[in-house]
Amino acid sequence: MVDFTKGIGPAESAHVRRRPAQKRGGAGFDQALERMLRDSQVAPVESTKPGEVSEISFSRHAEARLESRGITLSEAEKQQLSSAFDQLAERGAKESLVLLGDRAYVVGVPKRTVITAMPRSEALGTIFTNIDSTFVAN
Repeated sequence: MVDFTKGIGPAESAHVRRRPAQKRGGAGFDQALERMLRDSQVAPVESTKPGEVSEISFSRHAEARLESRGITLSEAEKQQLSSAFDQLAERGAKESLVLLGDRAYVVGVPKRTVITAMPRSEALGTIFTNIDSTFVAN
């Protein structure tokens, strides 16, 4: 029989030699993060009359959804959306579902950003996650 415990004593401290970080040919984390932030910037929606609508931004995803679904917002709809943002912000909402007329919007309240938009009929039966509130317009 072999005694495997023979020669085992207190653990010796191992000397660890670290190699200096090597630069790789690809983009580093800083560059990748900067590119991601630049690509995800939102475009502000300007009102035609000063003071009529507080600035509302649309994410690139929302812009693509609006275009692909043929949704355009009138000044009255922009005003309703702006009012919804104001009321949601007063209540401390962060991410909300906004139902205005025949449309549904998922919005980021602190940055006044529309994250996605769809016809209300398309929203039926859809589960919306990561929202903390809902605004239903009359």
